[in-house]
Parts: sequence; structure tokens; C-alpha cells
Amino acid sequence: MALLPSSKNLNTSATSILNEIKKGGDEKRNEFVYLNLERVYAIAYIASDNQEHAQELTIEAFRNALSSLQDSIPKKDSGITIWQWLADFVVDACVEYHAQNSGIPEDNPNIDPGQDGSASMDWETTVLLGVQRIKRCMSSLPPEQQKSFHLRHSLDLNYEQIAAVMNQSVEMSMAALYRARVSIIKCLGKG
Repeated sequence: MALLPSSKNLNTSATSILNEIKKGGDEKRNEFVYLNLERVYAIAYIASDNQEHAQELTIEAFRNALSSLQDSIPKKDSGITIWQWLADFVVDACVEYHAQNSGIPEDNPNIDPGQDGSASMDWETTVLLGVQRIKRCMSSLPPEQQKSFHLRHSLDLNYEQIAAVMNQSVEMSMAALYRARVSIIKCLGKG
């Protein structure tokens, strides 16, 4: 799974971009969709494992996000970035998809985040190593761990959002991400 390049505008204030979109009409909306389409689709595809459903989820996420502009825009001092704002709509679409197609989120009572260390781990900087080595190491991971790692480190979702996209408990998402990080670190240590 390729690591997406980070977009320049992901950490820009949501307020400024959303005001531009609201004033700019269809052209600005289309530009916004174009700039964020790959990232939104990647999350939708991970959630659904189906191209057609991922397209529907992507359309639904953008439709809900853009229609919300009629009601409200985050306040200037809220500190919310454009990606944080948009990610909520993507995750909400995934939650709705799972509610209609997957049933209740997966859970594994044998996972104890306090036991395996995943509850207190946050290794955001482990990805700073070479992208090619990480790609090679990622390809050796089980699919669930690949997806969790990709959602966190390429698509900037938090644990709760990852759990919603993957239709599993937060603990299972944390454990999968922890195991992926440990496996990647071990793999990178081998060179």
C-alpha cells in the first residue's frame, strides 16, 4: 500500500478554506474535491474493500461535507484543520456503511491493551525512515495491520476514526496498529 504524499493544505485552518469554498461556488468546490479525493477514497476503500462501495462512500462523504457549509463553518478560533473537518464526514460515511452492511463492530475479548503495551504507545515518529523500506516492510504485514498503519500514518486518522472505518473496537484498532508498528520496526532493523 503506497504512502500518500501529504498535501500542503491539510493543516490549514478549516475556516479559511471553507469560507473560500462557500464564496467560490462550483469551481472552488471542484478544486477542493480534487485535492482531497485520493485521501477520502483510500479511507472508503479500506472500510469497504470494494471499489464500487468506496466510490459511493466517497460521494456521500463529500456530499455531506459540502452540504454542511449551508448550515455552519467552524469558528476561526476553533483550531480545527481542513483535514480534521473533512475526516469526520468520511468516518461518518464509513460508520453508516458498516451499520447497513457489516453489523456490530468486531471485538476480541482476548485483547488487553494494558497487557501488550498498545494502550500507552504512540510512535508517531517511527515513520520517518525511508519510504521504500517501509513499503517493503508493510507488504509483509497482514492486511488488517497494513490498513490500520495506512489509516494512521498516511491518512492521519485517530484511533476512534480508525476503529469506525475498520468496523472494530478501538482496542482492536490500537492492538493492530501497535503490532504493525512493532513488525515494521523489527523489519527496518534488519535493513
